[in-house]
Amino acid sequence: MKETKFRRLRRDELEEVRPQFVKFLSVNGIDADSWVRIKTEDPQRADGLILQFSQIVFSGVIDRVEYLIQRNPHDLRTYRTGPEKIEMRGLLISGETSVDLTDTELPPQEIFARLKADGARPKLYSAERAYLPIGRDQDIFLRMEEGALIDNGALFQLLDGLK
Repeated sequence: MKETKFRRLRRDELEEVRPQFVKFLSVNGIDADSWVRIKTEDPQRADGLILQFSQIVFSGVIDRVEYLIQRNPHDLRTYRTGPEKIEMRGLLISGETSVDLTDTELPPQEIFARLKADGARPKLYSAERAYLPIGRDQDIFLRMEEGALIDNGALFQLLDGLK
């Protein structure tokens, strides 16, 4: 098998894409009975097929990623993933506050109003860089493995407009 860029899908992730995995097996000439037999008699081959399918899934998802978001209680990082570089816009809160940036239901206007009321100080920060030498797809995958989730970009655009 050629080089693998991504990890193997976990069992719960594989379960979420079960219909696509069944189609993948079918395209490779493996029906349900054959799959059961392969898993029992040749677990290395079964693992190799799951790994191969995992590469296809992750590659397909990452190709379409435009924005990511990573939330911590007092630090929010948003990313825009262009063809050549990744840009980050962040919001760091210093001081005591009731605001928890992991609360995805909290609208931006409410965040800033509560920060002001609490006397906490928001600090905007930004950075951009070329992708790591491992390439765009693996760089984005690393962000996701560190907790970044695919996002619609609304918060990136908001923070970008405030800088």
